Parts: sequence; C-alpha cells; structure tokens
Amino acid sequence: MEDCVQLEDDPVSLTEDLLPLIKDQLDLGDGVETDHQQQQQPPPLQKQQSQIKTVHSLLETETDPDAIESLELVLNSVVKVFCASIPCNFYLPWQMKRQVVKTASGFIIKNRWILSNAHAVTNASCIRIRKHGDAKKYPARILYIAHECDLVIMTVDDNKFWNRLEPLTFSNDIPRLQESITIVGFPIGGDNLSVTKGVVSRVVMSTYLHSLEFLLTIQIDAATNPGNSGGPAIQGKHVVGMSFQGQAQAQSIGYIMPVSVIKHVLNDIELHNKYTAFPIMRFNYQPMENTSYREYLKLNDDQHGILVTSVEQACILNKVLKEDDVITAIDNIPIADDGTIYFRRGERLSFRYLEKLKFVDDTITFTIIRQGKELTLISPLDNNQTLVPLHSHDKHPEYLIYAGIVFTVLSRFYLYEFGKRDWHRKAPTNLVNLALHSHLEELNQQIVIINQILIDDINHGITSDFTNSVLETVNDIKIKNIKHLAELIDKISNNEDDNNYIRFGIENKKFIVISCKRAKQSEARILKQNSIAQSRSEHLY
Repeated sequence: MEDCVQLEDDPVSLTEDLLPLIKDQLDLGDGVETDHQQQQQPPPLQKQQSQIKTVHSLLETETDPDAIESLELVLNSVVKVFCASIPCNFYLPWQMKRQVVKTASGFIIKNRWILSNAHAVTNASCIRIRKHGDAKKYPARILYIAHECDLVIMTVDDNKFWNRLEPLTFSNDIPRLQESITIVGFPIGGDNLSVTKGVVSRVVMSTYLHSLEFLLTIQIDAATNPGNSGGPAIQGKHVVGMSFQGQAQAQSIGYIMPVSVIKHVLNDIELHNKYTAFPIMRFNYQPMENTSYREYLKLNDDQHGILVTSVEQACILNKVLKEDDVITAIDNIPIADDGTIYFRRGERLSFRYLEKLKFVDDTITFTIIRQGKELTLISPLDNNQTLVPLHSHDKHPEYLIYAGIVFTVLSRFYLYEFGKRDWHRKAPTNLVNLALHSHLEELNQQIVIINQILIDDINHGITSDFTNSVLETVNDIKIKNIKHLAELIDKISNNEDDNNYIRFGIENKKFIVISCKRAKQSEARILKQNSIAQSRSEHLY
C-alpha cells in the first residue's frame, strides 16, 4: 500500500479524498487510559520498542561528551503530561461523551512555557504535569493552542515547579538525511523517561492527522509510540523538532514536527500577540508535465509551472488568480511542472511549503503566464476554513431544536460519528459528497442539516427519511448558516399572527411545514421528554 503520509499533492483538493486512507495509517502518539475491559494490549516489545533504552544505560554507553551533556539537560527539561478530557458528542450535540484520560510528553522552553501536542489536551477538563524524577503532579493551564500544527503552549503557576529547570533551546537548522536524532519522552510501557535513537529518513510536506493541515514533516526510522507525543527531538545540544504522530502500518517509522513549524507559531504569537494560524491558498491545480498541455497553453521549453483549474470563491486569491493561469514562480522561487520547488541539495518539496512560511495577511507574489503573457501579481493571504470544517477541536457542535427537529452543522467530526475510520462508507452518501466536493462561496457560510427528529405529536407523520438531509431554505429564504436559521425562526414564530407556519425547504425539493403556535406549545414537553436543558446553543439565543 502506498505510504499516504508523504503526500506531495494539493491538500486542498485531495486531503478529503485521502482522509480514510490517512486515518487508517497514521497514529497520534498519545497514551489513552481506559477501562481494563476495553484496554488494548500493547504491541509486542520486539516490534515496537526494540530501540528504546533507559537514559542511564544510554549515558553509560555514550562516548560523545556533547551528547552526554545534552541528554543530562533533557532529563530535567522533559515532563509528563496528564490530561482528563471530555469529548464533544456531534450526533447528540447537547451532550458530552464520557471522560477520557490521556498521557503525553512535553518540554520546557523560555518564558516558563511548556510545549506539547494539541491532541493531548484537546477538550481538556484537567491538566497536570509531572517533572522527571518528581512524584508530584502540578496543575497546568493552556496559554496558546495551535490545532493546525498540533502544538500547545502551557504553563504551571506554582513557582516550586520551576526549581532547577532549564529551558531547552532550538536549533536553527532542519536535520539532513541520515543525521542522528534522539527522541525523549514517556511512551507506553513504563512510567519513567525513555530514549529512542534514530536517523532522519526523509523531510517532506505531509498531512498532520490532528487537523489535516499540510505542513513540513521529518520522518525518522525510530518508532514514535503512544505517549511520546510532545517530547523533544534532540540533536547535539538543541531541539530540532517534536514527536507528534506515528505510522500504524509500518515498524520503526515515526514523525517529528520540525523546529521551523514550532518557531512559526512562536513568532506568530510574538508578532500578533495571538496565534493566527497558517495561511492557505485555496486553489486547485494540475501539473504541467504532459507535452500536449504545454503546447496547448503555448509555453516555451524553458517555461515551467502548474495550471490553475479553479479558485475558491471566498478565498482572497479569487481576486487575483484566474482559471487557466500558469503559475511559474512564487516569491521568485521557480515551480517545476510537477508542482515542486528546490529545498536543498537532492531534496524537493511541494510548492505549498512557501505559503506555510508566511503569516495570515502577509503578501505573496505570483509570476504567471496568462494567455501567453507573463504577469506579476501580488496578493495578501488568508486562512478561511473549508465549507465542511476539517476539524472542530475544542468547539461544541452548534444545534437548534424546533418542533422536535434537530438542526446542526455538517462537519467531518459529525461524519466520524458514523464509524470513525470507515465514515466514508457508513455515513450518508449525500453528506459524504458534500464533505469531499463542496466549496466555500462566502465567509461564515455553513451547511445546516437535520440531525434527527425527536418524536412528538407535533412532528407526527414526518418520517425519518428527513434525517441527515440538508436544509436549504426557510419560507423560501436561502439559509446562510445556523445563526441565520435561528434568526429567521425567531422572526417568523414571534409574529402576532396565530396562523403562522414555517416551511423548511429540504434538498431534492422536499419540505416540512410546522405550525408556529403548536411548535411553541410543544417545546417544553419535547425538552423534558429527552432530558435536554435548552433548545439551542447559547450563542443562538
């Protein structure tokens, strides 16, 4: 099977199609403690942890003084993260799921900041951190969280925690192929610090499982086990990256987030006093390797690039790029016919690497060929969410209940409720197609769907066939988002006319008609019958 981690294609157009494959093969390296009846057996030690050594045994056999010094520093700078989280329930949006306990690793940097992976503390209700060699777990809190690159910045307020702790420093370089790296953390199989040594196998743009963002990744030949997530990757005396995910379909393969991605977040916070995420150029393209394409577009032998096939309407680039533009360079860096750019000797990366070097609202320069003429175009960058959000971490699902009809917003997390890795097979076909092929036309646009119908006299005769259908209109007014839906329902139902009706226009020209008067009379009864505290999300009142 092709290793889908090393995706060199356009994530905007292909990530959705490849998601089931990605989910099957990638593992987020967190340790999840469950009931004994549900707890999975750890993988055989000879397969998953053959390269793990204790720090003391490694120090005894290590002869490089710099390596010994760096490892001794790491001993006091790597911490274990304990997190209790309560996941959201996207199918019953007014409820939460059962509590989950996770463990991960982290490390100390300047400003009394502790770095770890965002997936280790998502939906956290309680976070505690324990130093190496200490028995006490100190309460911690989140300062910044960057879900796009699976990074979180935390701190501990108790001054005693910081005694004899020295911050680790970052390298300025990305490790080269075959260079040695030391992974330090608290993986499954023990409670003490452990060390895994390996070499750099490749540096590539790939998909981060936590967010499906397309960012730079370093692949190493040392397995990243559950619990390693958030631990530092050390080279010499400096941090060159952070463990964040593994490969479920292969042995002795792990992935670390390079220091350039970590520094991007830290610089973003320093420049903007907040995390603004990574910009995304939302256009689709195809390579120009075929000779007929190049002849058809009248390209010279020395002109190379990628062909723009469409630009998302809501993306700011829609004002600059047009269909059939050939992008030959970005910020004066040439793009090859296969969509790659020169990275360093013997290595090439997807041109998407260039956008991830910038911040939101930064400008970018395109050199294009349009109708045979070479042009230079300049545009700012944005990072609009996809119409069906790729992720909704730390966000409660939005919902509205009217006459027992539960309306919610379509997201991929909602589709995951149908079967996690097999959502593309188990989820309703109409919703899967929307998730894979829909595009944002305007900001704040959402797809509102009927999640389910809570049976009551008010909706008797309205069959379950409407479940998982897309709501298109209310009294012939096109719905923009769920807040717009709430505003329309309130406006119509609060009309003094006792004979008011609301007509919900559903996909495939179906519709539902509800009496406003009877809907008001039924609301309290329906909520009580289903033990629901309120009829809609807080911000929809």
